[in-house]
Amino acid sequence: MAYSGKCACGNVKFNFEHDPMMHFMCHCTDCQVMFNGSFEGYAISRDELSIEGDLSTYTYTGGSELSLHVNFCGMCSTKIFTQPDVLEGMIYVPAGLLRDQIEFKPKVEIWAGSRPSWTNKPECLVESYTENGTIERISSLLENLEQRT
Repeated sequence: MAYSGKCACGNVKFNFEHDPMMHFMCHCTDCQVMFNGSFEGYAISRDELSIEGDLSTYTYTGGSELSLHVNFCGMCSTKIFTQPDVLEGMIYVPAGLLRDQIEFKPKVEIWAGSRPSWTNKPECLVESYTENGTIERISSLLENLEQRT
C-alpha cells in the first residue's frame, strides 16, 4: 500500500510505499516546543520518502547531543519530517499528516520522563524509555523490517 500526504498549503507533497517501521511518541522538551506538545509519528527510511516541492530545514542539537533536522514547507511551515543524526538514514513523519490512512498506535515512547502530565500513556505501548533509548529503538526497528508490507 502507498501512503501520501501534503502540507497545509499543498506546496509540498510526499509519499512512501511501505508500512512505517515504528509508531512512536517523543516527549522531549524540544518536541514540546517544536510540535506544541509531544511528537507523535512514524519512523521510515529516508530512501523510501519521495518529496515534491521545496522544503526548508531548521537544524538544532537534540537530547542525544547530535543534530536533528526539521524539514518543513517554507510557505505554510507544516513540518513534513524530522531527520535525526543519531539514527542515520531514518526519518520521522508526523502522524497527523497521515491521519486518514494509518491509525496511530504508538509502540514506543521516548523521553517518557518529560511526558506532560496531561498526556496519558497509551495502552498500546510496548516500550517506554525515560530518555532516548537509541540502541533499544534500533533493535526494534530492525525487528519490524520483517513485518512490513
